[in-house]
Amino acid sequence: MTSSQTTPLAPAQPKTRGLAIASLVLGIVGLCTVGLTGIVGIILGIIALKKIGRSGGQVAGRGLAIGGIVASVVTLLLGAILVAASLFLSLGVSQAWQTASVTSQRMIMQSHTSLLCHATMAYAAGNEDRFPPPDTWPQALKDAKVISDDSMLTDPRDPAAGRAIAMNAALAGKKASDLRQRSETVLFFECAPGAPPAGGAANLPPEPRDRTGYVIGFCDGHVEIVAKNDLGRLIWEPKGE
Repeated sequence: MTSSQTTPLAPAQPKTRGLAIASLVLGIVGLCTVGLTGIVGIILGIIALKKIGRSGGQVAGRGLAIGGIVASVVTLLLGAILVAASLFLSLGVSQAWQTASVTSQRMIMQSHTSLLCHATMAYAAGNEDRFPPPDTWPQALKDAKVISDDSMLTDPRDPAAGRAIAMNAALAGKKASDLRQRSETVLFFECAPGAPPAGGAANLPPEPRDRTGYVIGFCDGHVEIVAKNDLGRLIWEPKGE
């Protein structure tokens, strides 16, 4: 080899397209961003593939671009699944909480109605077996000292009353011992907001507060949850022996 001969230069290595690298990075980062960066990663990967294809071999990175697109699609799908699962779980928890709240309110209403029924029986025992005056029964029970929790004596017309209880107005002047079918005769019932403290079936809420039915207390002291389609069996106008 003479001194005039020169060593041939090695062919230049094609440059790697930066968009392809960015696509792959964004696809991987999508695992931490619930797939949000995956959208950008897919776009950059597609652009990179087009530019690499048009470069005539001058730009490398086809594999990286494809990997970026695949990684971005996977993380985007995983993110969508995670969001959907979170929403489903959130709705499930919300529904469970609402159901538990309604159940709790119903149990409290049942307890209050039962206590009122027994307090009324105690009142009658000390007042010639007669029920308290329906229109003023809260004050009558309070004066007779047969009930200790005044929260059960809330007037339904009070805006803050919430789920309130009314007495069957048809029991006015009646004696408990004179009634027939006391186990079917209404004594107390859950009334509609704004109703008077005493009334009848017309003062029930148009629909039960929960799907099980209305809270009803009877003249024998027991309490039931009565479905709307079963209200017909209740006795509102009591008959004597």
